[in-house]
Amino acid sequence: MNKISALLSLMLLLLLSPSFNAQTQRTHTAPGLGDYDVPFYPDGTYLKGIQSPGEFLGLEIGSRPVTHEEVIRYLSYLAETFPNAGLYEYGETFEGRKLLYMTVTSEENANDLTAIRERIAKIVDPRLLESENEAKRIIDDTPAVAWMAYSIHGDELSSTDAAIQLAYQLLAGTDETSRRIRDNTIVCIDPLQNPDGRTRWIAQLNAWNSAIPSTDIQSLHHRGVWPSGRGNHYLFDLNRDWFALVHPETRGKVPEMLEWHPQLVVDSHEMGPTATYLFSPPREPFNPFMIRHIHKWWDIVARDQGAALDRYGWSYYTREWNEELYPGYGSSWSIYIGAVGMLYEQAGTDGSQIKRPDGTVMTFRESVHHQFVSSMANIATVASNRKTLLEDFYREKKRAVGGTIGKKSSPKTDAFLFPPGPNKSRLSRFAETLQYQKIELLEAKSEFEVQRAQSSTGVEKRGLKLPKGTLIVPLNQPLRHLIETILTFDIRLQTGFLEKERKEILKHNDTKLYEVTAWSLPLAYNLEAYYAEKLPRLKTERFVLPQRIGSVKGKSPGYGYVFDGADDRSYRALSKLLDRGYKVWCAKKPFEVEDTQFPKGSYLIRLEANPNLKEEYLEEIAADEGVVFHGVNTALAASGADLGGDEFTLLEKPRIAVLGGGGISTASFGAVWHLLDVGLSLRSSTLDASSISRIDLGKYNVLVLPSAWGGPEVYKRMFGDDEISKLKDWLKDGGTLIALGAGTAFLADTSVAISSVRQKRQVLKDISSYESALEAEKEAEAPRVDSLDVWEAREDKPEESKDEKPTIDFEALKLSDEKARKLFPRGSILSAEIDPEHWLAYGCRSTVPALVYSSYAYLAKGATQVAGRFAGPGHLRLSGLLWPEARDRWSQTVYAARESLGKGQVILFATQPNYRGYFHGGERMLLNALLLGPGFGTRRSIEW
Repeated sequence: MNKISALLSLMLLLLLSPSFNAQTQRTHTAPGLGDYDVPFYPDGTYLKGIQSPGEFLGLEIGSRPVTHEEVIRYLSYLAETFPNAGLYEYGETFEGRKLLYMTVTSEENANDLTAIRERIAKIVDPRLLESENEAKRIIDDTPAVAWMAYSIHGDELSSTDAAIQLAYQLLAGTDETSRRIRDNTIVCIDPLQNPDGRTRWIAQLNAWNSAIPSTDIQSLHHRGVWPSGRGNHYLFDLNRDWFALVHPETRGKVPEMLEWHPQLVVDSHEMGPTATYLFSPPREPFNPFMIRHIHKWWDIVARDQGAALDRYGWSYYTREWNEELYPGYGSSWSIYIGAVGMLYEQAGTDGSQIKRPDGTVMTFRESVHHQFVSSMANIATVASNRKTLLEDFYREKKRAVGGTIGKKSSPKTDAFLFPPGPNKSRLSRFAETLQYQKIELLEAKSEFEVQRAQSSTGVEKRGLKLPKGTLIVPLNQPLRHLIETILTFDIRLQTGFLEKERKEILKHNDTKLYEVTAWSLPLAYNLEAYYAEKLPRLKTERFVLPQRIGSVKGKSPGYGYVFDGADDRSYRALSKLLDRGYKVWCAKKPFEVEDTQFPKGSYLIRLEANPNLKEEYLEEIAADEGVVFHGVNTALAASGADLGGDEFTLLEKPRIAVLGGGGISTASFGAVWHLLDVGLSLRSSTLDASSISRIDLGKYNVLVLPSAWGGPEVYKRMFGDDEISKLKDWLKDGGTLIALGAGTAFLADTSVAISSVRQKRQVLKDISSYESALEAEKEAEAPRVDSLDVWEAREDKPEESKDEKPTIDFEALKLSDEKARKLFPRGSILSAEIDPEHWLAYGCRSTVPALVYSSYAYLAKGATQVAGRFAGPGHLRLSGLLWPEARDRWSQTVYAARESLGKGQVILFATQPNYRGYFHGGERMLLNALLLGPGFGTRRSIEW
């Protein structure tokens, strides 16, 4: 008994000891501080009674990343406290978070903001001025404008914290620099451009946070998991959306910025953790349409910024990897509106601390300090150089409108021209994108003729007649630089840079290019487009977006309803009908019924197969989507396909799943997800690619394999023999498998062989058979018939050559292919020639511009249907850098293909068809694959 009592006493003692008490320790509340305690603004003096961000929020700035809600609360406090601070809302994210920016200036300027904006508007558009003296008076008396944009990538954290510290400094600071900035500038602070991404990333960091902060950059606390926080809700990179304007974050911000016409724009980022700090100026290549004074001001601003960082002994650099050819970044797009665009790139710490290669530790607190000091330095430069900066700004705008002021600007100008076509909503969508950017648009009120014009494909047109309703974008307007850089069909790099780039590729297997080399909006939208150096006199009016008016014509018909499939908006109508379970047919040929013509790809709803269809529902769709349903009383067509025959294919409701998860490209996945969710309002499922073996694929009839970072090897690691067999079984049972980019490379890999399409690099030994297949395809497409030989057996037929085919040197071919792969298209726009008879091409023009950034090219033969093939070498490159070796390698290879497997089908796209959500030409083919595919390309059993 004594032993038992002693044991019980010991156990009781242990349970009551501190180490056995309930766990009270928590994760670190200030992982970003470390030992760094240098003041943000040494010797700063401030208004009494004004709370700093740390005091107001109850934390030390830099101890952890502030949340979106905390940013809003603190800026609201400042706006309520200071009469010279304004807080403006410019939009809302997909997740419902408000997008705000704050203005800071002197009280005198704040009381005169409306008049100041009116004055700035006059030097922005010299056509509004009465004289040069008026321009001089405005420049003498008007503050400059600086727009400070922070954290467009949600996982780049430090600059948002710097932004609220900056707002406090500019408003509460009583020092000479803060006062001078308020007197001479209007500072617009956009503290958080991507709150959805930041919120997602902070949640991940909190989930992996520890009681002891980890400085190991390989730790999950620093690396996170898919899809991280870089992109917005749909995982798009918002710092590629500045001119494409696909997302609400950009569509709200851009018009607001253009109301202020800033002379400086800061685009603040983070980069890899082992780097230091980079800022502008960039290195070559340079876009040829940059404002003329940009290099001068880059040097001035960088000199002052470097001096500010030198006071602390911090390391930094300029140029090195940063180039500003592509106009879709904040730091680059702003150049074309007349501003000095500045990029910051701070080594990232993920809100904590990281150990660097030299053994030092970088804290989040220090990274915030870097961003703050740089911001103050840049704004101070603007304040000190206000007048000279405004003078340069005005001179550039004066050149843009033709070099004169007032109404003297010549109406004769060069212009981009876009005639109307059957896809009216596509042109309207394009025009709306330009209008968001304050670009002036005109509409021709009569037919006119242009003596000389260049088409978007580079063909010169003489005596070009254009119809009434043509959209005209004249270049003699304040935003000429922006128009030129986003609408020009083909921007070419200088020869000197090409020589350096080729050496970098061939000698070092690297590139000096940071981004794509092509982006033209007219090509991406696949519009009929022309550039003319001179317009004739013609009557025009300001372009007004047409209203979307839909209707039901011919109500209560006897046979059914038909709606045109030429317009992009027809897909939303189709999606709604299929989702409700209605039976819809698609026309394989054009037809005319009851005095109305319809192209192939139009849709038919037969009443006999849809007894529960209510006309009120069609009226609702018509009103929402702007489509016209035509009631018809007969199946007999006046011409073309009769409505009751097999030239109409019954569609099937798509049940779509998209693979996601680690390794999958967020850009590719996001583009598909956004298209389905926002573009079509169509339900879909996201499946974890690494768990495919445990997923019931039978629930879906469409499965999308997006591209993957790291190429097809990513899929090969996730899909073993069992998973591949499972995919094949699902296909054979009637599934539609759609692959994009690296997804296509995976299916076409010889070790996988789900598709008979092959990677070109893997079939070089059999290249002659693919060349023969291509020749046979060309002959079938355009056969030649010798009628005399058909009927009378021509005896004088030329003898076929009996010369032996030359032997292919495989090793030489292999080396040539390896070199061409090194020189692969780096974001070039290539022309894909479309098979007009194939259902994947319904609604497409004869060629589709495709953005190609890949080393993979594909070949096909046998029963594979090639719906889109890259053009021959003379017509392949539309825009961007394409080396001759790459041109020859990609020429006439597969862009889009479809093949049967059992009852199902595989559909392959060599690249992302709807790249970044604005390549609407290729998007059309993807929509056909998603919505028409289950009906056109699979075999289904008739229900019991």
